[in-house]
Amino acid sequence: MTDQSDIEDGSPLDLSVQVIRELDAGPERMERRILVRDVVGNEFPLAIWADNALTDFEWRPGQWYQLENARGNVHNERRSLNGSPSLRATPIEPPASVSGSSIDEIIASVEDGQPYLTLFELDGKFETIDVYEYTIEADGTFDGSAMDQTYSLTAFLRRRFGGGVTHAGPMTVLSTRRLEDILPHPFSFSEVDARTLYASNETDNRNIVRLLQHLLKEAVDEATYRADRINDIRRRTPELTDGEGLVEAYRAFECRVHVTSEGAAFVGVETKLRARSRVTADVYATATGSDLSELVGTRIEHDRERYNVGGSGRLHSVRDERFTDPLSDFGGQSLATWYEENDRVPADVLADLREENPRLVDVMYPTKDDPSVHVPNLLRVSPRKEVVKRVAPAFHREWDRSAKAQPDERFRDAIEFISDLDTVPDVDVEVDPAPTGPSLAYFSHEVDRDGNLRFANDHVATLPKNGLNRGVLRRPDSFDVQYFIPERFESESRRFLGGLASTLDRMGASPTSTTVTTYELGPSLGYTEPLADVDADVVLAVVPEASNEFIRDGLIDDPYPEFKKALGGDGVPSQMVTTDNLDNQWVNQNTALGLIAGAGGIPWCIDEMPGDPDCFIGLDATRDPDTGQHLGASANVVLADGTVFVSKTQRLQSGETFDESAIRDVIKDVQREFVRREGESPSHVIVHRDGRLFEDEAAIRAPFADAGIEMDILDIRKSGAPRIATKRNDEFRIEQKGRLFVSSTNDHGFVATTGAPEFTDDHGLGTPRTLHVVRRAGDTSMLTLLEQVYWLSEVHVGSAGRSVRLPITTYYADRCAEHARKGYLVQGELVEGVPYI
Repeated sequence: MTDQSDIEDGSPLDLSVQVIRELDAGPERMERRILVRDVVGNEFPLAIWADNALTDFEWRPGQWYQLENARGNVHNERRSLNGSPSLRATPIEPPASVSGSSIDEIIASVEDGQPYLTLFELDGKFETIDVYEYTIEADGTFDGSAMDQTYSLTAFLRRRFGGGVTHAGPMTVLSTRRLEDILPHPFSFSEVDARTLYASNETDNRNIVRLLQHLLKEAVDEATYRADRINDIRRRTPELTDGEGLVEAYRAFECRVHVTSEGAAFVGVETKLRARSRVTADVYATATGSDLSELVGTRIEHDRERYNVGGSGRLHSVRDERFTDPLSDFGGQSLATWYEENDRVPADVLADLREENPRLVDVMYPTKDDPSVHVPNLLRVSPRKEVVKRVAPAFHREWDRSAKAQPDERFRDAIEFISDLDTVPDVDVEVDPAPTGPSLAYFSHEVDRDGNLRFANDHVATLPKNGLNRGVLRRPDSFDVQYFIPERFESESRRFLGGLASTLDRMGASPTSTTVTTYELGPSLGYTEPLADVDADVVLAVVPEASNEFIRDGLIDDPYPEFKKALGGDGVPSQMVTTDNLDNQWVNQNTALGLIAGAGGIPWCIDEMPGDPDCFIGLDATRDPDTGQHLGASANVVLADGTVFVSKTQRLQSGETFDESAIRDVIKDVQREFVRREGESPSHVIVHRDGRLFEDEAAIRAPFADAGIEMDILDIRKSGAPRIATKRNDEFRIEQKGRLFVSSTNDHGFVATTGAPEFTDDHGLGTPRTLHVVRRAGDTSMLTLLEQVYWLSEVHVGSAGRSVRLPITTYYADRCAEHARKGYLVQGELVEGVPYI
């Protein structure tokens, strides 16, 4: 295939090129100058002159073109292209030599019949990495905290010197290269030290990871991809458009770097099809027949084609002021004047905005505490799925399908992205485009799932739905059930109750008594009367869905929160069924199980738990989604057989922070309850922290170590874990649930808690997500800890038909905290059973 080496001075040439970016034009007669790349990766300019064709042609970065009748140019042994009066450029698909065949070769190079991760190894080791540590001093006052200023200065330095710069504490930065002292006033470097980071040190390891992530971003091919952050990368060419110019979708990539304590480094890749608006908020509102105020809460991003500074956030509110009105935010000047003085938009755009004089909006950015004023005409909307479904149904169907991408598609996209990476600068390493399988770095293991769930009469089964045919493990000692059904939906509700009774009887757990109470939908005060007379062990209420038009239009109040608050305050467990789910057989079965568990029964348990734990504690930090502030800590105690023991949510008092003492207090409470009920203290406790443990694990463990309690502490991380799939016949297919990958360093691993046989590629449900489990303290083998996490995902009492991704330790702690936050449970009290499920 023709490439740069075939260029001869003055000779006509046809060849395939990819546009990288437009360059500054040279002589006056040169209309355009474009940097292009050929099929073997050579980069060189294409010059379009005044007498050439295609002087006004729209060259799209990232797009491949077949050029016809170009002219060769050789000067000082450098080969480039000129245009010609008969130059032609036809958009084409990437040639096979740069896409399909190379990907196929990489896939063919990995062994068939083995499981693999979307995890790719760097070909260097990072046991140590030499860096420069800079200390910053301030000659004067500055706004914000020292750490906030350090974040800002680190970003400033990265923009000026490249990617190998990260923060290392207040007023301290690390860099893989020497930096000039050009910090903005009042800051300057006070000293610099050469130091070595060690992967075996936890703090150093985090710094190595951050440095490699920033350097990896520098290795992204700018012509093909736009990389705003390492976890926010997309192809420049859209993969899907709606045909109307309203929305488009790009293949997007989220990358995370993992560095083991021995210095092995890997890049995990997650792919998705991310939709973005092709129009700004004002046009989007008009096209969808909505008002700007209806877009409040919607994600937006700056229109970089007409606004000079990047950014993204959420639309916070719509203002009364307009573009040319004086604003107190800017000392009485208008946003129009401020834009002009700060060169935020081109002159022609500014003139159009002044003439239109639009109303302004406030935007809440994730890095700021207060909203900032902006112009809707310069903000692209991140489309809401429900809006896209209405205005572009065909686009929505394809976009929605992409969220359920099969393993082969995901792995191919990830492999192609890694293949396109350049050498990682500063550390001079490449990323191996072959996915990680069983190796010296990670060994793979499949949990033996056969017959490890126990039901009635010591019957064991592999799947809950099969075991329930023999009956639940333990029915409630007292099982009086009260049903609340709305008069408007009485007939369909009674049919549901009939099916529910049959399900409970089949499970060997028929209620000891039942009461049916009808209630009228209306104002919230009207729900209090029927709730005043509850005399049951558990309640089931049929309620309209929250999107019901009567609730949406304000004609009736939603009974769901009213029932939950009233019953929770009285300590009565409750189950809710929405009217749109009354004919769903899975809802019927899961509701029956929820009633049994809520009344104190145990549907099933784990027959043999790996290891020797006495109990597990799921730990969750409760946060207010509106303010982002910590509210408290919640804990859920699970016995060694996977049955829930007790839960508690502890709200923080005014002025307190979420720290080690809050965690210790919650663990102490549940430990005392364990002693009270079991007659002795547990000797081995395993703590599962939802997400990443930022607190000091040694301070958390100290009082329990003094009492002789062995403790393992694990992070259960839901995001950032690679996908798992099995390669069969040169395709990646859905793997069995229970597949594990364990790091050779025995400090972390990945586990697939969902997958075959419950669903396969033919079901069209996509590729299962895995969990990343990281050891923070303890000595139990990682293999055992991962197997425990898997088995704790198999005992969700409300899901007999299909496995749930999360273990009940962290999932139930989160649900308990959410119910307490909404007022459905009493804060600070020990919670029996699982009323929050």
